[in-house]
Amino acid sequence: MTKILFVCHGNICRSPMAEFVMKDMVSRAGLGDSFVIASAATSAEELGNPVYPPARRKLAEHGISCKGKTARQITRADYGAWDLLIGFDGANLRNMERCFGGDPEGKLHLLPEFAGRPGEIIDDPWYTRDFDATWEDVNAGCLGLLNRLCPELTLDLSRCRERAELYDVLSARMLWGADYGRNLDALYDIVTGLPHLGRSFRILLPAEDAPCRGYAEIMAQVFEDAGAEVSCEG
Repeated sequence: MTKILFVCHGNICRSPMAEFVMKDMVSRAGLGDSFVIASAATSAEELGNPVYPPARRKLAEHGISCKGKTARQITRADYGAWDLLIGFDGANLRNMERCFGGDPEGKLHLLPEFAGRPGEIIDDPWYTRDFDATWEDVNAGCLGLLNRLCPELTLDLSRCRERAELYDVLSARMLWGADYGRNLDALYDIVTGLPHLGRSFRILLPAEDAPCRGYAEIMAQVFEDAGAEVSCEG
């Protein structure tokens, strides 16, 4: 069980967006029982307030609910209670270190580092008003974090009979967005890009007599051509 706490200044924009995006991802990946995920603030400015309406609407656009979430402030005890405490900018890190008396176990991180952007920050949309950019940054960071924590992914194609079913499994397990194509070129692009870069894949192939068996084998070859570590069964 991995416990993740996302922490921003007020706990009404960035950190609750990350909390509920990450919860949605692990649920869709079938990993909900492996994680505890929450969010909090470094300040007391918004205590008890719900998620800021533009952030709530941005989550809702993607079918994600944050109903019932209200802001709460971190305490010194949170350091021992969580495995990872993830902020969004330098001020978040400094305020967490002040509250916790340092970071002796290396638990404090910035979310962009998991998207392959170490040293970068995610700006507070309370000031920028750019909730689209915040969504993109949070989504990339959470996907990268999931990859870091779960570097091996099983793709169970064993029950598939048709080509479309193969892509249904890949889309669900690899958390493809609606903007990705369902073809081999798109598959190659996804495997060679974050957050799947460096991931290993265990592929359970369809039955020998399945009409899509040959295509599934070609898919497995695309994973290998993209540089991924692949094991096939079936």
